[in-house]
Amino acid sequence: MVVSHIKELMMTVAQYKNKRSVLLENEVLRAEFLPDPGGKMVSLVNKKTGYEFLVQRPWPVYREQPFAGVYVNGECSGFDDMFPTIDTCACENDPWQGTELADHGEVWSLPWDVLSEDENSIKMCVHGVRFPYLLEKRISLTENAALRFDYLLTNLSPFDFDYLWAGHFMINLVEGTKVHVPDDCREMVAILSGAGLKFGEVHQWPYLKDANGETYRADVVRPKTVKGFEKYYFTNPLKQGWCRLEYPNQRDRLRLSFSTESVPYLGILMNEEGWDGLYNIIIEPCSVCYDRPDVAKQFGQRSVIRGKSNIHWNMVISME
Repeated sequence: MVVSHIKELMMTVAQYKNKRSVLLENEVLRAEFLPDPGGKMVSLVNKKTGYEFLVQRPWPVYREQPFAGVYVNGECSGFDDMFPTIDTCACENDPWQGTELADHGEVWSLPWDVLSEDENSIKMCVHGVRFPYLLEKRISLTENAALRFDYLLTNLSPFDFDYLWAGHFMINLVEGTKVHVPDDCREMVAILSGAGLKFGEVHQWPYLKDANGETYRADVVRPKTVKGFEKYYFTNPLKQGWCRLEYPNQRDRLRLSFSTESVPYLGILMNEEGWDGLYNIIIEPCSVCYDRPDVAKQFGQRSVIRGKSNIHWNMVISME
């Protein structure tokens, strides 16, 4: 049963800017969520050190966008779900062929319904607008002081549907932070670049080469003076899904792990004040690469949910 008012739930209700929020916390972490809009996580704090992992914006009022608005014109912070695409494109599946998939997907701009849960978890869901689906997620505090996200995607129609889901984690950086990925992350394909890398260029992890032929490491965060940004995906489906950030103070470490059966790929956008004055990394576990499902299909990748079926996956965020 959907609960119409958050205050009726057995959890801590708070205020984030001008929006009603929900808190989940234990002795190690404090996580804050906005059911409306996006069901997003707006804050994740290490209570031992006081460090805020997620990107915050300085303006006092939460910057919303209408449905199918432009993502970067909104709040553009924290952790959002990207579904069923990142880049705007047209659906190729019948009977929706030609229907536009909104910028950064549908669900980040929609209000999510909150379902009644206890103080250690919150469950939310959202229905599609242009496409008939139901996306549900439960966020739970685990016994080892981590956050677990369990997702269930249901196709409410009898027709197959190609999609892209990505977790869009905008995480603050400190110079010298190290990025660790699984051993089978060896090749990365460029998608966006402030250094002149061309779309589709393949590089060998952890080295990137800019348009001037200069080689630099992608696994160590450079100074803000670099003013650069790069987005790339690891080309192979992962056997183990995880990415870990090790901060130079040795006290802050963040690990994001995910189930590779439905989320086999990993994307990274490193932004060293090259875009919008932010110093952050975006970690994107995803079902397919290339920012849109139609382009992913051209490169031999496809995530499809069959008619009248469902798909589930999970993620865990821990502060090691």
